[in-house]
Amino acid sequence: MVIEAGKISLKDLSFDCIIGTLPYERTNEQPIVLNVSLWLDFTLAARNEDLAHSIDYAQLAEDLKRFIRLSCFQLEETLVVETGKYIIDHYPKAEMVEVSVRKPLAIPDCVGAESTIRIRR
Repeated sequence: MVIEAGKISLKDLSFDCIIGTLPYERTNEQPIVLNVSLWLDFTLAARNEDLAHSIDYAQLAEDLKRFIRLSCFQLEETLVVETGKYIIDHYPKAEMVEVSVRKPLAIPDCVGAESTIRIRR
């Protein structure tokens, strides 16, 4: 059997959440930009044209926004690690995941601080 490895990506998913260690960051939401890539076997999904054999990226986006907004992480590093674990735990078809987050307002005159993690099942 030939395995059709594939990648699904969510790019520049933007929303507000509590993130940061400073007192005002613990009480005021700020924007983040999330990027996620998941690697999985596309063979059955492609053969059967059936989303049940893949990952619904619209549902994934909603799940991740809810998870992150409820978590109120302090560090970007924690956000990317825990989000990667969340995906691996809740989306068993994902064989590997890469998560990055950027806080565009973290540093004046800079596009933002960014953290990235890659987790393999």
